[in-house]
Amino acid sequence: MPEKAFAIFTMLAILSILIIVHECGHFLLARLFGFQTPVFGFGLPFGPYVSIGRRWKTEFRIYAMVLGGFVAIPELGDESNVSEEVFGLKLEPFKKFPIWQRMIVAFAGVGFNILFAYLVMLVMLYSIGKPIPGAMVTALPSETTIAARAGVLPKDELVSINDTPMTSPEDVVAYLGGRKNTPVVLHMVRAGKPLDLPMTTNDEGRVGMQLGGTEKTKYEKVEGSPLQMAGMAAGELSSKTWGMMQAMGGMFANLVPKPQPKGAPPKAQPGIQDFHGVLAVIKIGADIAQQDWRQLYMFTILISMDLAIVNLLPWPALDGGHLAFMTIEAIRRRPMEEKFQGEIVKWGFLSLLALMVVVMVNDVTALVTGKLDMKSDKDKEKGAATQTVAPAAKDTPAPETK
Repeated sequence: MPEKAFAIFTMLAILSILIIVHECGHFLLARLFGFQTPVFGFGLPFGPYVSIGRRWKTEFRIYAMVLGGFVAIPELGDESNVSEEVFGLKLEPFKKFPIWQRMIVAFAGVGFNILFAYLVMLVMLYSIGKPIPGAMVTALPSETTIAARAGVLPKDELVSINDTPMTSPEDVVAYLGGRKNTPVVLHMVRAGKPLDLPMTTNDEGRVGMQLGGTEKTKYEKVEGSPLQMAGMAAGELSSKTWGMMQAMGGMFANLVPKPQPKGAPPKAQPGIQDFHGVLAVIKIGADIAQQDWRQLYMFTILISMDLAIVNLLPWPALDGGHLAFMTIEAIRRRPMEEKFQGEIVKWGFLSLLALMVVVMVNDVTALVTGKLDMKSDKDKEKGAATQTVAPAAKDTPAPETK
């Protein structure tokens, strides 16, 4: 029990750091350009709060709903919509800022999350090396697939194909995808014993098996000049981010169910039920911390990039929403009509609250049913990559959003 409590505390600390990093991005760039920042809040701006001091013309607050954070930057919106106060604090006369400065401030939180993820990736490569997830068969869609007929079984570890080592499921997909209707030999390990299974791919370069990582992620020590290590960190971060974006895209695409071919075996599709939030992140992260603390490096990287991607969505009340309004303003060379923009912000904010409710229900349901009880390091990492933590950051509110 003490280990579990410490693991949960560790995850709360990581999430808090990521939120503070995001908000510091907005705050520091806003102060640099001379924007007003009347409130820096840790937590969502609802209910009671404790003021912990005032510095740089900013009041720092901790709110009761600590699962989030924000920086109030009233001049980030349309300067024609002038308010005399925000969050109960009087404002100075508004200044006119060029749109490029406003866009930089709106993007700064996302930029800091990306930079933080990159730095953690760099530290991971220098300290413990590059993670090698391996490739293991997690399931066979049916008993009639090419792999099943060749003798492949779930939990078989795929070491190499022909003479080419396989270090991840992506390696397997890429290798087979480039060899359509081609005989190949899969070199496997089953129950600690080597096994060679010949088969021929279909006309799509597939053999019909689902892959995941091995039970234990290995780490390969990497060496190189600082410039080479910096490039390697950038490449690894780009690869992981692209995988996350594909996973998220799949969930959004499957919000509308697609008819499956007649007679085809049912296929599980990610959808809205797979949108998770803070509770799921804490649960998965705590399990990771208990099993192998080294996995917290990658988990932190994925959650930081998740925050960046979600906040870039063109959704009112998120950074992407502000950037979308500013892009329209730049194209039209004048701000959107105040009443129309206010309606968009209002309904966007309500829809965001509705999504938070869905995410909370998904988290509680998953916790009760044991869906989040990951059984392997790679499964945990995959789970982290598919979390959406939009409720954890509601950034840079302009006065009209309150």
